[in-house]
Amino acid sequence: MAAFTSPTPSNGGAFARTGSILAVDFGSVHTRAILIDLVDGEYQLVAKGKARTSAGFPNHDVNIGMIRAAAQLAYATGRRLFDPDSERIITPEQPDRSGVDVVRFTASIGRPLRTILMGLVPEMSVASAYRAIAGTYVQIIDTITLDDARSPQAQLNALLLARPDLIFIVGGTEGGANSSVMEFVNLARLAMRFGARNVNPPVLFAGNSDLEGEVRAAFADLTSVFVAENVRPSADREQLDAATGELSLTYDAVSSSRGLGFERISHLSELGVLPTAGSYDLITEYLARSHQAEMRRGGGMLIADLGSAVSTLSAAIDKRVLTTIRTDIGVGHSAALLFDQAGIEAFQQWLPFTSETSEISAYVLNKTLHPAYIPEDRRSLFLEHALARAALRYLLTISRPAWTVETALDKADEPLPPMFQIVGAGAAISETGRPGLSAMLLLDIFQPVGITHLQLDDSALIPALGALARTTPEAVVQVLDAGGLQFLATTISLSGTPRAGRSAARITITLHKESGDQTERHTINGGMLWVYDVPVGLTATISVRVTRRGLSINGKGSIRMQVAGGTAGLIIDARGRPIPLPAAARQRAALILSWYAQATGDAVYEPPEEWFKEARVEVTPAQRRAEKRAAQRRAKEAAATETDDRLADLSGEAVKPAPAAEKSRRRRGKKGETAPEVTAAPDTSDKDEDSDEFRSLFS
Repeated sequence: MAAFTSPTPSNGGAFARTGSILAVDFGSVHTRAILIDLVDGEYQLVAKGKARTSAGFPNHDVNIGMIRAAAQLAYATGRRLFDPDSERIITPEQPDRSGVDVVRFTASIGRPLRTILMGLVPEMSVASAYRAIAGTYVQIIDTITLDDARSPQAQLNALLLARPDLIFIVGGTEGGANSSVMEFVNLARLAMRFGARNVNPPVLFAGNSDLEGEVRAAFADLTSVFVAENVRPSADREQLDAATGELSLTYDAVSSSRGLGFERISHLSELGVLPTAGSYDLITEYLARSHQAEMRRGGGMLIADLGSAVSTLSAAIDKRVLTTIRTDIGVGHSAALLFDQAGIEAFQQWLPFTSETSEISAYVLNKTLHPAYIPEDRRSLFLEHALARAALRYLLTISRPAWTVETALDKADEPLPPMFQIVGAGAAISETGRPGLSAMLLLDIFQPVGITHLQLDDSALIPALGALARTTPEAVVQVLDAGGLQFLATTISLSGTPRAGRSAARITITLHKESGDQTERHTINGGMLWVYDVPVGLTATISVRVTRRGLSINGKGSIRMQVAGGTAGLIIDARGRPIPLPAAARQRAALILSWYAQATGDAVYEPPEEWFKEARVEVTPAQRRAEKRAAQRRAKEAAATETDDRLADLSGEAVKPAPAAEKSRRRRGKKGETAPEVTAAPDTSDKDEDSDEFRSLFS
């Protein structure tokens, strides 16, 4: 396994080997705690615990959820972690084995840092700054550069009105531009002096290092200043690690200022509270380097974390790691935002029944209001899984254009580039209760081609390991080598369009057992999600050959390989790419329900007939407004008719109603058209006056 590269210790020596480690990740719904310790000289995952996050009503204090999660660790290990009097974590570890040596905190709770980015050249320092924020919860709300067409006054107004959480200033190569960078510094300083805020946003400077002293002096009496190495020291080189690290420290500082109890715990870790997404960026890079040979043969790798409020997709493609973080994609707090963006079709195509917009929107709104809701029947389970698929499919769609030049123009339904490894995280994926279901969801979402290894982070290890990577990299290596991530399955996905029910591939499997080898041969039909049980700890030698023209295994007609056992075994996905999803509800239900049965080994569920009742024609808001206007016109016309009748009664004469067309022309006042004929009335001025009064009264 390749060595994991990490920053050099500040003292220039070797990393100090620590003992026990407590890592806590604060999510929007759950707080997860894990205990890592040395066992026979190597780091291993010892215990894990989970509790509801207590940042909201009625507690508004994340410490309560942390204590409840850590109490599960204490119960499982017999180790006392908290001082009963102060309810503080005991650190360092005591001779009686109470407490821990190292504490790490990560969090994805709360809104991202609303940031204004100021830099010189969009194609250089500003582009590097955008790459540096990958892996942090930063939302760029405005960018001010030398190319900005706005006047200085307009730029100042933008700074004042935006009320950012952070101002990120970059620009100037080493020994390069000074005055242009200082113009941005002075603009930000002026905005703080004129702003009416009690606390000014911190400033992160990652530009020309010659200006560090001037930048610190400019903001000395106004706000905190974080300084990192220049993100673009020369035109042909960039260095992002230092800026990313300082962004994490800035996130900790802002999180502490928001309350929720973070200010009481951040000092327990020398790194403070780190953004969870930064861990995915680091661990993706580590896993990619660890499997360089495999990735050269089989493509890239993905780590996808599907959260309640925030979702993260980190991809290693062509020796680059690109991370996308979206605070508007999730299956809980952000479900309604996702629904508005992805559209109703993204949900309906995965439902094995006829669905109405009102039913789906009601489920989505319920999830937004109650993020911890657990499906209570099959129908709501299918809605939950459709929500998970729609969320990560949408995240994938907006992420892949940035991967390579080839993927920039990909359509949403085009197959992925080959992926050697896909890791799923988040309760919606990792806590389905059945490994086969988790594997099926990952295949449905990403639809890989060729050979792919599926894994799950069911212990929320990645946030903890990412936080440890900078100080204790050996813990990352050893925990992952010890099987910290759950290995789901080796999957072989056929490209092309197999014919349903017809032979698509043949497989020969030799399962290697202690009692001897066991060989089996099977035919796999098109449209199947074929699953074979290869238990954890065993291996099998397989030979797979496609049997129809137009089908392939990532361009090959046959493969022979050895596979390791997994919790979901071996999976041959013969559904084709893209996966066919019929528009007709009954046909779609037959396919989806058969895939659920094949993934879990259960019998095919027979849905009730009411699932296929025709959906009611739902009236859109625009149609309702049009109908309301039409009803108002009809009511007005009826009132006018009633007025004419009353006037006729008063005058004793019959009023000849005007034809509709003539009324319309008269209202428009067209020339050359005569008024409608009215039977002549007696020449009585009093009656005429009465008629005029009543006409005006009822008009």
